Amino acid sequence: MAQAASAMPHRQYRIQRKVASVPITAGGQFQQDLPRSYDYESVFFRITANVQVTVGATSVRAEAPTQLVPRVEIVSDGKNTLLSAPFWFLGLARYDRDLIFSGARVTTPPSAVGVATYAVEAIGVHDFMTADGVRPKDSNFRTSALSMFQARFTFGQAGDVFVGGTVNFTGTNNVDVFTAEIVELPASDGSYSLPKALKKVSFFTQTFPASNANAEMRVPAGNLIKSVVLRADGTTTAGEPSLALNNVKLQSGVDVRLDLAALNLRAKNNADFGGTILAGYYIADVTSKATGKINLSDLWDVTGQAEPKVIVDITGGANVTLTAVVTEYILARG
Repeated sequence: MAQAASAMPHRQYRIQRKVASVPITAGGQFQQDLPRSYDYESVFFRITANVQVTVGATSVRAEAPTQLVPRVEIVSDGKNTLLSAPFWFLGLARYDRDLIFSGARVTTPPSAVGVATYAVEAIGVHDFMTADGVRPKDSNFRTSALSMFQARFTFGQAGDVFVGGTVNFTGTNNVDVFTAEIVELPASDGSYSLPKALKKVSFFTQTFPASNANAEMRVPAGNLIKSVVLRADGTTTAGEPSLALNNVKLQSGVDVRLDLAALNLRAKNNADFGGTILAGYYIADVTSKATGKINLSDLWDVTGQAEPKVIVDITGGANVTLTAVVTEYILARG
């Protein structure tokens, strides 16, 4: 007796679409609704602005002009924060997309510091997908059942892209928002494929007025951690990234997942990802394996651990801070 034909596999297609051009308001905030229909691979952001220097500045900051958006958030149903990160993380620190090493036009900073008007640009992206994974779509974010889905922006001042000087915005200044989404089609039996993981990104900053050989910074417990991207600043100039770290360790109790001299960690980053990262950035990724695709099975499971930490040896000072951007995954049950 012939067996019934099995259900046809799930099919999909990709769409890419513009959402909005959000006006930059110095020192302000803005909420932008995002479409709620399909599975999100990525949300893209592009800063375009004109900064007018009326009194000459001392220098252009290293990450300019990402300072114009010090925080980007993506929030579902008004309460679940899926992304909270500085704009520098969305572009200059996106090692898993090779943005920092591929020669891509991630930033166009001011070309000088004298009295003039400068057109600037910065490109950033938040991936819900696991861009460096064996199966990137495992963490695509399904939005069809949401009641609300928003991107939220906190804006800086025009002068934040310089050290010193007097600077204003002029002309048109926007953050363009656009998306890459997957439309999942049902199988012949009417079923849909299900995402296997939810990706979350959060950050925090701690000050270090004095040097500390064993400074502890607690990271979120209860999920699975992929990476902690560290940015140290203020050793030489307030707000500027600098090589303030001497050692980095990821530890929870007796479970030590990474313990490297900071310069060796940067050397490993260069070897793994194929380029030179910005001074002051340290990428502690427990899943990285050079150009090989990462496996979610290698995530650091801290679901039953009370105190996962980043422990650093840091050279402190009056303006020294350390920012940690943590990427977590929540795996689907079953």
